[in-house]
Amino acid sequence: MEQTKDSIDICGVLVHTSKGKEEEVKNALSIIEGVEVHHTTQDSRLLVTIELQGRKQIMDTMGSFNDIPYVISTVLTYQHSEEV
Repeated sequence: MEQTKDSIDICGVLVHTSKGKEEEVKNALSIIEGVEVHHTTQDSRLLVTIELQGRKQIMDTMGSFNDIPYVISTVLTYQHSEEV
């Protein structure tokens, strides 16, 4: 039986929100496990990182962003994975 190795996955995501709704989206994102909002731009975009164990968990989390009211789109901008 092959032993599975633990890994940590980190990705950067650009989240585009409706104008004037950045704070609401930021608050909704901030309560999701492994998610951190780092910056809000003047053109209604949030710079976000997701740090979780496993790519599937990352992709499921990123996909859930689209269920948050006032999120227009999400774009994966960076991804890194390494064994721990």
